Amino acid sequence: MKPPEIWQKNLLALAVSQFFYRAGTRSLIPFLPLFIHDLGKTSIVSTAIWSGWIFAAPFIVSFFTTPLWGSFGDKFGRKLMTLLAVFGFAVSQFLMGISADLTQLLLFASLQEMMGGFYPAAVSLAASNTPKEKTAYALGILQFANGSGNVVGPIIGGVLADLFGYRDVFFLIAVTVALSGILVLFFVEEENFGQQKHFYYSFINNWKHLFSKRVLLSCGLFLLIYSLSVSMLRPTFSLFIQSLHLQAQTSTLTGILLGVYGGTSAVASAMFGKFHQRFGIKSLTVFTVLVASLSSILIAASSTIGMISVLLILSGFSLGLILPLIYTLLTNNTERDRKAGVFGIGSSFQIIGNLVGSAFSGLIVASCGISAPFIVAGLLFLFVIPISILELKMKTSST
Repeated sequence: MKPPEIWQKNLLALAVSQFFYRAGTRSLIPFLPLFIHDLGKTSIVSTAIWSGWIFAAPFIVSFFTTPLWGSFGDKFGRKLMTLLAVFGFAVSQFLMGISADLTQLLLFASLQEMMGGFYPAAVSLAASNTPKEKTAYALGILQFANGSGNVVGPIIGGVLADLFGYRDVFFLIAVTVALSGILVLFFVEEENFGQQKHFYYSFINNWKHLFSKRVLLSCGLFLLIYSLSVSMLRPTFSLFIQSLHLQAQTSTLTGILLGVYGGTSAVASAMFGKFHQRFGIKSLTVFTVLVASLSSILIAASSTIGMISVLLILSGFSLGLILPLIYTLLTNNTERDRKAGVFGIGSSFQIIGNLVGSAFSGLIVASCGISAPFIVAGLLFLFVIPISILELKMKTSST
C-alpha cells in the first residue's frame, strides 16, 4: 500500500485531536447553567442572564486576540498557534473547576479562548498543508470530527454531572483537552514551514484584504449570523428543557438531546464534499439556512421530547454543512501565505456573534420567555438567503 502523505497524517492527527477537544468543550453545555444556578443561588431569570455572560466572556477576550494569533500563525507557524489555543483552554477549565463564586467563574471563563480558538487554528493548519483539490475533503473531515465531539461531549458531560457533580467534569475536560494538545505536538508536521521565507501580512492589512473582496466579506457576515443564532441557544437550552417539567434528570436529558443534534451534524459534515460537488454553494446555502430557520422556530413551540428530537435532527443536519461550506469559500479565495491571518479575521465575525448571542440570550429570556431565543435564532438565519443570492455570485468550479 502507498504510504500516507504528510497532509493525510496531519489531517488524521488533527481530526482525532479536534474530536477530543470538542467533546471536552461541549461537555459543559448540559450542566453549566445548572452549576451557575447552584453556585450563585440565583433565580431562573438571573441564572439565564449570568449564563449568557459567562458563555459570552471568552468571546469578549478572543475578539481582540484571535486575529492577532492568526497573523502570528502566518509568521511563526500554524502548529504553534494550535498548541497555544488547546493548552490555554485546558488551563482555563481547571480554573473554572475551582471557582468559589460567580465572579471567579466569569473571570476564568473569559480565559478560555484568550490564546485563540482551536478549530480555526486547526483548519488553517490543515488547509495550508493540503492540496487545493483536497481542501473540501479535509475540511469536511475536520468538521466531522468536530461534530462527533458534539455528539459524545454533551452526553458524557450530562451523565457525569448527574453522577459525580459539576466540578469533576471541569477537571476531566482540562485533562482531555491537554491530551489532545499532546497529540498535535508529537504527530502533526507543518510541512517545510521553517525552510520557507514567509511574507508576513499585518493584522490591519488582513482586515483591509477581507473587506476588499466581496466573497470574503460575505463569508464573514455568514459566520456572524451563524454564530449569533447558535450561541444564543447554548446558555438557556438546559433551562428550556427544565421548564418542560419532565420526569428526568435535566443534565442527562439535555446531554442526550445535544448528542442527537451533534450526531446528525457530524453525518452532514462527512457528506459535505459530495453535497458541495452536486449542488454548488448557493443552492446548498439556501437549503441549509431554510431548514435551520424553520426547525429552530418550531422547537420553541414544542413541548414533547419526541418532537424536539426530530427538530434537533433537522437542525443539526443543516448546521453541520454550514461551517465547512464557509471555510471552503474562505480557503479557495485566500492566498496560501495569508490563510491564517484571514481565518483569524473570519473568526472575529464568529466571535462577535458568539459574544452578542450569548450575552443577549438571558435578556431575551427575561423579556420574552424561555423559548424566545429559538424564535430569534430562526429569524436570524433567514438573513443569510439575500447574502448568498446577492453576494456569492461565483462559479461553482471556483468554490
